[in-house]
Amino acid sequence: MVALLAAVVVSGCTAAPEPGPTPADEVVVAVSVPFGSLNGATPDGRTPGSTLVRGLVQDGFVSLDARGVPVPDLTFGTVELLDEDPLTVRYTIGDDARWSDGVPVTADDLLLEWAARSGALDDVEPRLGADGEITNAAELDAGVAFAATSPALVHVHDQPTVDDEGRVTLTYAHPVADWLAALDVNVPAHVLGESVLGVADRATAADAVTRAIAARDAGALSRLAHAWRTAFDADELAGAPASAVTTGPYVVNAVLPDERVELRRNAAYRGARPARYQRLVVASDLHPLDQVAGLADGTVDVAAPVASPDVLEAFAEVGAEHVAAGDAAWQLVADTGHGGVLAPGDDGGADRAAQVREALWLTVPREQIVQEVMAPLWAQASADDTVLPTAGEGAGAAGVPPQDVSRARALLTRAQTATPVRVRLAADTADPLRARLVDLVVASAAQAGIEVVPTAPDAAPGAWDVALVTHGQDDLPAASVAGLWGSDGATNATGWSSDATDDALTALTEDPEPDDAAYDEVARTLLEGGAVLPLVRAPCLTAVPGTPAADRPDVDRVGPLQLSRADVTDWWSWATTSDR
Repeated sequence: MVALLAAVVVSGCTAAPEPGPTPADEVVVAVSVPFGSLNGATPDGRTPGSTLVRGLVQDGFVSLDARGVPVPDLTFGTVELLDEDPLTVRYTIGDDARWSDGVPVTADDLLLEWAARSGALDDVEPRLGADGEITNAAELDAGVAFAATSPALVHVHDQPTVDDEGRVTLTYAHPVADWLAALDVNVPAHVLGESVLGVADRATAADAVTRAIAARDAGALSRLAHAWRTAFDADELAGAPASAVTTGPYVVNAVLPDERVELRRNAAYRGARPARYQRLVVASDLHPLDQVAGLADGTVDVAAPVASPDVLEAFAEVGAEHVAAGDAAWQLVADTGHGGVLAPGDDGGADRAAQVREALWLTVPREQIVQEVMAPLWAQASADDTVLPTAGEGAGAAGVPPQDVSRARALLTRAQTATPVRVRLAADTADPLRARLVDLVVASAAQAGIEVVPTAPDAAPGAWDVALVTHGQDDLPAASVAGLWGSDGATNATGWSSDATDDALTALTEDPEPDDAAYDEVARTLLEGGAVLPLVRAPCLTAVPGTPAADRPDVDRVGPLQLSRADVTDWWSWATTSDR
């Protein structure tokens, strides 16, 4: 794109204003998920809309591909494994790594992220009510509460060291498989040094943050933690866009919460993927069909609406070119820790409960679900065998036994279980796709003598036996699997507990270079135990105009936008170039 030139017209002492970007210099991307925060370590910053924007405005040491494999960016810097015992990792920041306001990225930025994510400095933890909302906000604000402890960085107990060359070294007290993606640049230390600590000199503002960390200055840390948690949220950035300082090819120009984020080319960028356009808008306030209409009338250049038959029909009507792919993974999981017919503690013991779980899974018509629920939206849909989707596409893929109602009946007979066996299924049947899936599960299970009874998706533990869940990718693959399936996992909602699974998880999470076989072993224990049944991946649709308007940019190479991914940096390749 030709850079815009400011025109100055001599007319007395009056200069003409700078012209805005021509339409061909601005791209509009319409999605159905709002932006929440630039801080990728907060709940709002991990939402799909935030991940989408951050993938274009933030560079770092590594990004994650769809399979959960770290992809290094050597122009930003390097991450080196120095030793395995104890696990020791060194970060070297590249000369071209700098914030969008021109300030170089330094060790101070990494030390701030360690302070926030290790939990080492927090002196108060958030308490949640029954509705999941924080109940001690005042206590958090009064204390030191970054409230974002990472399951990886929690094992870095001591403050990282910085050598004379500005290289940062972390020493872990415990082996961590996700070390390569555990720490990265997130929010700018110098911005917090200016706004929170009152240091006007940008060159020393970041160092003031590091000094507060090293001194364990409770007053300064309390203010820093509060700003770290909140200052980069959409509502705050709407009133203070100058705080939206980032490291990627584009920079935030304006935020309209729940409506749009306006980006512009980052003039200070020296990295590997410069901006292709002068301006880019991510709009989230358009109805799916209005997104399609925008493709037709030239107000939208890329649309990623929620997949539905109406959207597909509208694509055809306006001649849009669309691509489809699988996105979030749908699975059935069994509650094995809170009583009920599928739990080992129920009448009949562990063997009987395991046989009932196996029988139930054998009734599920996975191929019928594919053909009747997903294929109408995505012709290439197929049954998904990925057992561990939080680790990435294909993680723990295993052969799932085919539907076999006769064998399911035989298992129930062998278990000496009276039929019909009543199984409560927690699912969101307000969604048409999920409702149709549940109908198919109910009908097929009945043939084997299992009465599946749908119940509310937010039912408490013990009020359901099976749940239809949706999983996206996590930014710490191994840790996410351990959290979900370890006996003491922080996110283990099913109560699954197995020595075999725990042993496999230990082998996975303590290996600094885990391979596919380590994930496969965890998956094998879960499938053999009847803990989970993979089903399908929900479809995602992404479209561009069939024929762009004459005054609109001709976008190309736009792939399917999979919003369940933890990192979509590579999706934005069409909006960047390789010209440095």
